[in-house]
Amino acid sequence: MIPIIPSSKSVTSKIANYLNGLLEPFVQDKIRPTIFLNETDFARKLIDYTYIDHPLSPSTLFATIKILNLYSMVSHKTMSETLYYFLFDNLAVPKLEDLSIGAIHNLLQLFLYNNIFHYNGKIYSCTKGSPSTIPLTETLASVYLFEWQKKITRDERMIKELYGRYDILLFVN
Repeated sequence: MIPIIPSSKSVTSKIANYLNGLLEPFVQDKIRPTIFLNETDFARKLIDYTYIDHPLSPSTLFATIKILNLYSMVSHKTMSETLYYFLFDNLAVPKLEDLSIGAIHNLLQLFLYNNIFHYNGKIYSCTKGSPSTIPLTETLASVYLFEWQKKITRDERMIKELYGRYDILLFVN
């Protein structure tokens, strides 16, 4: 048997859809400069970097990191705090549309801490992460990774280096 996640008609799914509609455009706008949209975008940025800033050399390093289980490994507390600080750092006023950061934080906690699913005849609660079938999960993962990569790019050795993220699941308009 496979776990059965609540339908789109559940209260938590409705909260998630509302929050995602509110957050996703704002998040995408803020993270767009730090991501590679596709292979062509990466090639263009690499060419700009090498011809304008730094020529490639035999010691040039390329690295990739593949995270397979991000949706299930981050605690609810970490997810909600990361979003809270992301909004606090990136909003000119402590509101997104008509909702305060505190209200968004409370709705997110309501969603995260009340996600339940059915498996083998029993009801379980998600204690970490969020179901990958809910679009809000991807938005939260994008915020989490954006904040994580900021720590990397603040390192003095990385300041003038080319760095970006490519997420094959990222939906960019």
